[in-house]
Amino acid sequence: MNPEESLSTTRANSLLTALQLSNQQIWLQALGRSLCQISAGLIYFYIPLVFVNQVGLSATSVGFSVGLSSLSGIVGHILGGVLADSPRFGRKTTLVLSGILGALESFLLAFTHTLPLLMAACLLLGLSVGFYWTAADAAVMDVTSPEERSQAFAIMNVAENIGNGVGILGGGILLTLVHQSHQWLFITCGVIYLAFAAMVHVTMPTPHQQPLQETHSSTGLFVALKDKSLLIFILANLLFTTYIALVTSTIPLYFTNFVPAISGGAAAAVTSTAGLFTWCYIGAGAVLQIPIAQVLSRFAKVRVLMFALVFWALGFSLVWLTGTATVAQFVLGVTALFIMALASVAYKPFAAAIVAELAPSALRGAYVAISSQCWTIGYFIGPTLGGWAMDQSATIAHRFWLVAAATTLIGVIVLIAFDRVHTLAVSPVATVEKPASNSQAPIVS
Repeated sequence: MNPEESLSTTRANSLLTALQLSNQQIWLQALGRSLCQISAGLIYFYIPLVFVNQVGLSATSVGFSVGLSSLSGIVGHILGGVLADSPRFGRKTTLVLSGILGALESFLLAFTHTLPLLMAACLLLGLSVGFYWTAADAAVMDVTSPEERSQAFAIMNVAENIGNGVGILGGGILLTLVHQSHQWLFITCGVIYLAFAAMVHVTMPTPHQQPLQETHSSTGLFVALKDKSLLIFILANLLFTTYIALVTSTIPLYFTNFVPAISGGAAAAVTSTAGLFTWCYIGAGAVLQIPIAQVLSRFAKVRVLMFALVFWALGFSLVWLTGTATVAQFVLGVTALFIMALASVAYKPFAAAIVAELAPSALRGAYVAISSQCWTIGYFIGPTLGGWAMDQSATIAHRFWLVAAATTLIGVIVLIAFDRVHTLAVSPVATVEKPASNSQAPIVS
């Protein structure tokens, strides 16, 4: 067998492995992630559309409220990391608590008509999200080997995209059936969150904890905060999460209010935009996630993230062109969402794998808790700046996307710095000096 045939066979086997992971917990966790993300898709997509266009609050105030979820998410991630690493609670209990908090926040949103109640609901949203992502990612790391971890996270991202797609598309259909009454939309979210909590309680085993984890759960956060490689990576990750927040919270409002060729007019705006996002961004991501992860696995993880930044720059530029072009706006919008779907699926599994390789096995919850702060900050910056831009003139709203595209250059610079620092950290001398780390090979090689 020649080298090309051998490489082709290896890739085919890798793809088969990704599709047929025998670990039952991976598939159960994927199902749970889909349930959780159905509600998340409903909430993040429809809060701006419902509370700006139906309730009548300003886009700036709604964007700020969604951003508040990120501030409480800081607490949620940190506390979730401590609980997830603690033998007294662990991943399972933390995930159940996440579902309960999500249900409370959804039921509150169902009866919200004022800004203070919206802000309170968003604060609960941040706690729920923080608890979920810290424990969920740590749980995936627990049941996978380093060799299958990228594939496992790719499957998680497929489940996430499917959940988001079902939530967004289903929410548009539900709003049409209930004559734009948002109460039933958010009540449905709460019921799904409770179903997720029940599923975790029934299907997820409580693992035996190592005695050392009792100590690590109280000190792990400080260990993670001293890891220079992790801190630099968080800076780059902050840009990625801000971009994703802009796509999910601001672009729907932009397309609905500034691009009539996409929204289809006031009567069809919500359903039309929801359908476009479901098929072109979320659906494309779900279909392409595993194949793209396999194709990109031949490259260093940091290089893959640089590829993703190029896609984000192109995608945001196309969003600007969609709003300013006089022809083919729908085609441009579809292309922009597809390009950003490629950026998202290139980013998520490889970023999670980098954090997994940086983290010692006993401190995974702590490392995820610290690295997840980029999501809380990104989801504060994205909706807040995006909401402000959507309240301005059409010129500012259009040019906002060019500014977003330009910031990808900062991300490239930060990733280059991470590459150099981490390569030095995993050199033979550094490995001897840091025996606690389970990362024995350079991420960038």
